[in-house]
Amino acid sequence: MDWAKTVRSIRQRLRLKQGAFAELVGMSQTSISRIESGFAVPAPKVGEAILKLRSNPKTRSVFDDFLASIEHSPYVCFLLQIDMDVLSVEAASPPARERYFAHLPATLDNPGAETLRMHVQHLVTHGFAEGRIECGVGVWNDGRKTPSFWRALYTPMRDGAESWYAYVTLIAIEQGDFDAHVEDKGQYALDIVSYNPDQQ
Repeated sequence: MDWAKTVRSIRQRLRLKQGAFAELVGMSQTSISRIESGFAVPAPKVGEAILKLRSNPKTRSVFDDFLASIEHSPYVCFLLQIDMDVLSVEAASPPARERYFAHLPATLDNPGAETLRMHVQHLVTHGFAEGRIECGVGVWNDGRKTPSFWRALYTPMRDGAESWYAYVTLIAIEQGDFDAHVEDKGQYALDIVSYNPDQQ
């Protein structure tokens, strides 16, 4: 749990100053400030109060509802927080957790995820985290003994705390389709749909 981001997001969504939010969850303003700065974590009882606010439909954000939909999806999908130092998987569907992410949050630092990292790096270079891209599509071989071949669809997402994410949906494809894409465009190549406001 990234408490700093969670507290900041809930507080901003409720339009509360740190002091008012602190009073709401039973803490001092100084303690809330330390949590939001990443220097402290809440005590268990306070953590429960914060999570209760987060899960309450009256105070839950659309982004939190989206996370819940990922966590219950029957499809292979996950949410990556975009930070080029570390790509962190913040949420994953049950099939994605079963195949790739047993524990969350997880990082995409294993050798089999190199293509996914390269895809995201390419998207970021072209303005993915600035709202200039609608989506990107590439292919991925997960590199296992018995590999699975996927078409990967990347869609940009933003939370209430101004952080950018890539919502990744994996669609199973045949090895022949994967090989054809790699031969035609290269392993790391992406088809990118750029945002063009003139087409609205």
